[in-house]
Amino acid sequence: MFNRYRLQNGLEVISEPMANRKTVALGVFVKVGSQDETRENNGISHLVEHMFFKGTGTKSAKEIADITARIGDDVNAFTSKECTALYGMTITEKLPELAALLGDLLTDPRFDAKELAKEKRIVMDEIDMYGDSPEDLVHELLQKRVWREDALGFLISGTKSVVRRVRREELQQFLREHYFAENMLVSAAGGYEEETLRDILEQAFGKIKSRKERQEEPAEEKERKGGSEISGIMECASEQKMLQRPSPERAAAAVKRQKAAELSLPPYHKEYGQAAGSKKETTEMACCLPPCYFRSFAAADRDIEQFHLNLAFPALCVWDKRRFAYSVFNSAFGGGSNSLLFQKIREEAGMAYSVYSYSSAYRRAGLFHIDITVQPQLSVPVLKKVAGIVEEFARTGLSGEELALHKQQVGTELVMSAESPKTRMDSNAKYVLAGAEVYTLEEKLTQIDAVDGAQLKELAGEILKLCNASICVVGNKNCANLRGLKRIWENWG
Repeated sequence: MFNRYRLQNGLEVISEPMANRKTVALGVFVKVGSQDETRENNGISHLVEHMFFKGTGTKSAKEIADITARIGDDVNAFTSKECTALYGMTITEKLPELAALLGDLLTDPRFDAKELAKEKRIVMDEIDMYGDSPEDLVHELLQKRVWREDALGFLISGTKSVVRRVRREELQQFLREHYFAENMLVSAAGGYEEETLRDILEQAFGKIKSRKERQEEPAEEKERKGGSEISGIMECASEQKMLQRPSPERAAAAVKRQKAAELSLPPYHKEYGQAAGSKKETTEMACCLPPCYFRSFAAADRDIEQFHLNLAFPALCVWDKRRFAYSVFNSAFGGGSNSLLFQKIREEAGMAYSVYSYSSAYRRAGLFHIDITVQPQLSVPVLKKVAGIVEEFARTGLSGEELALHKQQVGTELVMSAESPKTRMDSNAKYVLAGAEVYTLEEKLTQIDAVDGAQLKELAGEILKLCNASICVVGNKNCANLRGLKRIWENWG
């Protein structure tokens, strides 16, 4: 059973009490992610998320870590294309402490200049790590190419050049623009009484300001702090020193260059202004429209032994009512070890160790992916065989026996995952944020049971069209037949 309501400040809550549980999961989801950024500040959502754990007005980073350990060491955060979340799981008795910690992180982040400089290095290391991971790179690069004219294609981590130049004032401005009560959702699931939870949430999150209060903050901050330009210049110099550790002469030159570059850019408030008819309002309107999909072929050269291929087809959005049929469709096509894709490619042909399908579903668009890791010399034969499987599945669908098997598999996996309060908390938030209907476990199982062969065949025919497929390949270009792969892809079109 769900409970949905708003706190006094307008913050929305979705709660799912679970009987006979001694643990609880709690998350705060903010409706801002990489799709809400511009090319000039791509990565700022992710950097803000990192900085939440670097200290508040009353707690140091070490004290935050100590509290996290005391309540179970299961407090974390993530940034996605569509939201930023702070969440945790603990025993029921420590729920007030978890809620208070999340509330403090969100309402009173310190954004210390020295900590920001250090965290920039961490984030840039993270960007390098993704670049070194072919599994991540092949996925991110493909989405970047197919949505090249839309912010939905931006990398969540952003670029190192942007991260390097972001200043503390910009983080604070971004916070004022997006971190207000009406733009947030609290999701909770687990062992608790609803009235007790409501009191805890009011205490922890009731001081989060409304949009109107946030919009009035900049002038107040300027009056209170004063001299912000001078402190900002000093802060820039400090960050440059900690990030690059150059000589004093080079540090001074770097600060001078950075200030000149900043003066040449449009003022930050022009990107994030709140006035009626502002660019921000235009951006918000654009964020309601689906991105244009560009059929693409992309390649990244990496000195690695194996070759990574990722195919993508335009597919369903997260709120689509056919999402239960879509889950069965994915399970049957490539989602597990008994799927058609796995059986044909790995078990029968022995051509690839890793081969599977998955969905990337967002509010405005979705992709259906096929991921393959293969020896370079087998990349062309594997791609041809995958194309045959795609055409076969779209043409024939599933037999009654296969359909029953995969419906049972999806239902069983759903029941198993629903045992976790964290899974329920996250799932409920995902669909509320997307404006989709939220179902109880029993309702989900009923929806899955109602899926029939005609629905799956219709979905397969709609999604699995090779003429719409995009491909990204990551590997050693000297060891693989890139021309052969691209020729196959061009023939599909």
